[in-house]
Amino acid sequence: MTIVNQETKILSDLFRREQVKMTAVLCRHFSLKDIDVVEDIIAETFLRATEVWPQNGIPENPSAWLYTVAKNIAKDGFRKKISETKKINHVLNSNFEEPQDISFEESLISDSHLAMIFAVCENTISPKSRVCLSLQILCGFSVEEIGFALHSNKEAVKKILFRAREQLRQSKFEIKDLTIDEIKLRMDSVLLTVYLLFNEGYSSKTKDSVIRIDLIKQAMNLGLSLTLTKSTKTPELLALMSLFCFQASRLDSRTNTQGSVVIFTDQDKSKWDQNLIQKGNEYFLEAFSTTSRSRYHYEAAIAYWHTQEESLEKWKYILNIYDNFLEIYQSPSVFLNRVFAYSKVNGKQKALDEMENYKDYKNRDYHSLLGYLYSNSNSELASLHYQKAIQKTKSKKEIALLEQKIKELN
Repeated sequence: MTIVNQETKILSDLFRREQVKMTAVLCRHFSLKDIDVVEDIIAETFLRATEVWPQNGIPENPSAWLYTVAKNIAKDGFRKKISETKKINHVLNSNFEEPQDISFEESLISDSHLAMIFAVCENTISPKSRVCLSLQILCGFSVEEIGFALHSNKEAVKKILFRAREQLRQSKFEIKDLTIDEIKLRMDSVLLTVYLLFNEGYSSKTKDSVIRIDLIKQAMNLGLSLTLTKSTKTPELLALMSLFCFQASRLDSRTNTQGSVVIFTDQDKSKWDQNLIQKGNEYFLEAFSTTSRSRYHYEAAIAYWHTQEESLEKWKYILNIYDNFLEIYQSPSVFLNRVFAYSKVNGKQKALDEMENYKDYKNRDYHSLLGYLYSNSNSELASLHYQKAIQKTKSKKEIALLEQKIKELN
């Protein structure tokens, strides 16, 4: 890799990781309605890095360098704002605000991040818009990544984001202490945002890396922060944390040394993190100590069974959970995963019968599942569906896995 390419990659990784932290802290100072100003500060910070680093070399602590530059640019922005205010105040004869100190300490970043997600999940914005905004502004998702996460197309996501940002500009959003009732009203959207953040990290559909550890850590840290407050430590959150722990316990076995995906049945179970499984069990028991049930309870229960030894009985339990899950939450992914579990209990041919009246041609997982179900009985149809699945993903690692499945058919 050339020095230029190395600098580009470092900057790209830093942008993905640090942009959301800077956004959370700066929005706390500028307010959400000034999100455009915040985004300009961050863009100018990274622009300066592209100008300075090739001349002076990459700093020893690139993140600290970026924070310092962002802080200075922000202070200049404040001074400019104050200068403009002074002119107005001269006419109105009123006070103006003094410059504020900006800190990028890790604890403040975490607090700001969580506070911002709650602020964005304000009730006047529609539930879908809240999640889209949170994913874009505070999780660093691209429009395409949001589309994948919400099973929507790019144009629809763009329209939602445009309308939501207009609402932000016209409103008087501010970071403030919320009442218990306000927290309860916003918790569903907050949990969904954290859940989608983890999912993109656990199984990225849009990047070359199948696993994005930075997003997984971010989601788990946010979830952990929520467990520290009584009003946010709900059964739904505990179920979500249980799910995260069970899923994260298998991360080391999900890819091989070349970075390719290792399917569940081929994973080296000795690599599973037993400490995370134990922690997942603790959250699991606490989450199920009440009668409350959410989608996260069902997913945590399924993830729990995936930590157990392979057996027909295990798949019967999983199928039973999917049957109940589908009654309260109908989605393409739940339906397709249930059919996969059904095939493990009743065989691929009977599972194909379950798919007979279900058509979802634009869904990559739909074609991938059909490729699997046809793999023993009709290799031509299996290959055709795997090829259609390849056409619907941009992940190079996932494409490699699907191409391997086609080879194994021959």
